[in-house]
Amino acid sequence: MYVRWHVYFSGRVQGVGFRYTCVQQSRHHEVTGWVKNLENRSVEMIVEGKSSELEAYVQSVCASTHGSVADTQISHSTATGEFSAMSVVH
Repeated sequence: MYVRWHVYFSGRVQGVGFRYTCVQQSRHHEVTGWVKNLENRSVEMIVEGKSSELEAYVQSVCASTHGSVADTQISHSTATGEFSAMSVVH
């Protein structure tokens, strides 16, 4: 069953290639969605996939950014299936 996670990342997540790391890491997981910078210097992500894939994906994003993520806030909802890949939204 596919689910949707709405994730907010805070810490040193802007100006360090974080969004592109998210896209690159998505190639190793069966996830789709988007990621974008917010004005408050955090990053917002909508991502869909199986719960186990989403968990592994978010963990890999945090691990590959070498401690720049200070906090994540995640809410869950039903997947819509509207995405075909992971992308950066401006």
